[in-house]
Amino acid sequence: MKKLTLIVLSALILSSCKTPNYGSEEEINHVIEKSTGTEVATYNGYVVEVTEDNIIRVKVPKRDDMIQKGWAINEDGIVKIALASIKLPTDNLPLSHETNATLKKLLLDKEITLDILEETATSDSENSNPLNETQGYIHLKNSKVSIQEVLFKNGLAIIDQSSPSVKSYMSKLENLQTLARNKSLGVWAIDGFVNLNNTLEGHFTDVLDVNEEEIKSIIKDIKVNESDFEKFLIK
Repeated sequence: MKKLTLIVLSALILSSCKTPNYGSEEEINHVIEKSTGTEVATYNGYVVEVTEDNIIRVKVPKRDDMIQKGWAINEDGIVKIALASIKLPTDNLPLSHETNATLKKLLLDKEITLDILEETATSDSENSNPLNETQGYIHLKNSKVSIQEVLFKNGLAIIDQSSPSVKSYMSKLENLQTLARNKSLGVWAIDGFVNLNNTLEGHFTDVLDVNEEEIKSIIKDIKVNESDFEKFLIK
């Protein structure tokens, strides 16, 4: 009886220890066909780092599976993800620090679902991706809303049509960009910051005459709305 009691107590102690789940082994096996005819593979993972240049480092459980496909992944089972379909302000441009802080707040140390764009996942050094960054869409575990959608809804990103994308994702992002632009949110509140090539895609400009008070007001609004970011994300 004493032996049985010890076994039960040990099991209870172990079950109470909270350790990160570095991605479930039960992956979603189906793939999503992209508008270009290529595919997206879905994995579960755990975000271990968000770099200052907005690269998401994700630990995934099926390293061997990725290696067999020739995908870029290191010996610790970590893949570097660049967020697909979006351009973010970086390199000390206005709102670059706020955008990066938002990504860290939403993703760091969180379990996620990762939709990887297969054609960007190669580790071939002769590929046009020397940094071994894979593009993808990220959801928090059990969320139907992508991180990209949260950024667009709050005016912290603009459309990137120059790289592979998924049509269904892109349609949502285009709608959210239009709403953010109409409401003058985030990057859209800074005159001349976004130079549009057409009605959807554009690029960030080096703003010469930045109104410091205006920027402070925009940053204040972002911080006030931070609590709503996660609410939107868990829908």
